[in-house]
Amino acid sequence: MNKTNIDIRVVLFFAILLLIGVIIFAIQLFNHVDCDDAEFYVFTDYSQTDESIEFYDKTPNAKSWKWDFGDGSEIDIRKHTFHVYKNPGKYYVTLTINSDCGHTKEISIKDKNVADRLGTPKIIVPKIITVGQPAYFKSVSEDAKTWEWAFGENKSIDETSPDPVYNFSTSGEKTITLVINGDFSRVAKKVIYVHPKVIKKVNPLDVTSYVYEKKAEAFELPRGSVKKDPLEEMLQYVPVAPKTKTVKDSTIAIKKVPKLSEDQFEVLLTKVAEGSKVKDDFAEYLCDDLDIPIVKNDSDLLTFSELCASIKGKKIKIESIRLKKDKQNNCIKGVNISYKIKKYLIWTKD
Repeated sequence: MNKTNIDIRVVLFFAILLLIGVIIFAIQLFNHVDCDDAEFYVFTDYSQTDESIEFYDKTPNAKSWKWDFGDGSEIDIRKHTFHVYKNPGKYYVTLTINSDCGHTKEISIKDKNVADRLGTPKIIVPKIITVGQPAYFKSVSEDAKTWEWAFGENKSIDETSPDPVYNFSTSGEKTITLVINGDFSRVAKKVIYVHPKVIKKVNPLDVTSYVYEKKAEAFELPRGSVKKDPLEEMLQYVPVAPKTKTVKDSTIAIKKVPKLSEDQFEVLLTKVAEGSKVKDDFAEYLCDDLDIPIVKNDSDLLTFSELCASIKGKKIKIESIRLKKDKQNNCIKGVNISYKIKKYLIWTKD
């Protein structure tokens, strides 16, 4: 039988080729960037002119960056950078990763000098509001089609008419909230004071209607020496309640919650979908109100708890998110979110 002699150099040549191929494949694998999963974030408090806005990229395997802020400014090549917009409007921020992978986000910049956004409704309230008595409210808005009134006594919507009538059950300071057309970026608020109900007390010693059996002169005492009024003497022994100490008015500082930008909120919400976070992790930023209203994909209205339950365990891609905050304490009062979920390798609206 003939034996085939294999040259060891041939085997070594093919082994080297295989090793080079494995190395090239590994380099390509570790340097690959999935453009659909690019992760760059925009951190801002109010998204307004003359505000320093933070931009940050966390895309795996990213080696180079080119930021185009959409306002004609110079390209920035840093991974973590800042930018200031001079004029209000909508801008498209484009990040090019590794020179061939582009990702774009839209950012809306408001005018810093405009206190209220155009279209915000006005609330007209009565001058005096008392517990148990009907209070008449009126909304003033040009494009309102739906109304959601909350009168500050519970966490739900109280009325849905343009000019509601409401009876308050408790006294004190109340915050009236009105949302029109389900748009939480145009929320009107009014702080009022509800007066307690005053119960008129009847004096049991009132004898104005008493009819005397005989003339009052018949009850007069005979004249004599001046004597001390016994009632005056008796009052000397009646205990008097001590005066209550008056507490000087002091300004109570409003406790503010930590600031949370829209991109930070997006990161936390993504972790809820992954299962590493739960809705209770947002309690501090929502001031313990986990049932704040959420507008999902511009069509559905649900609570924050329901949103967390619906995205849990799903692969989601958040396209846009808008937070409505209380300017006094930074509490998040409403969210407008648009996102997709991955089903059978296809991204679709939830």
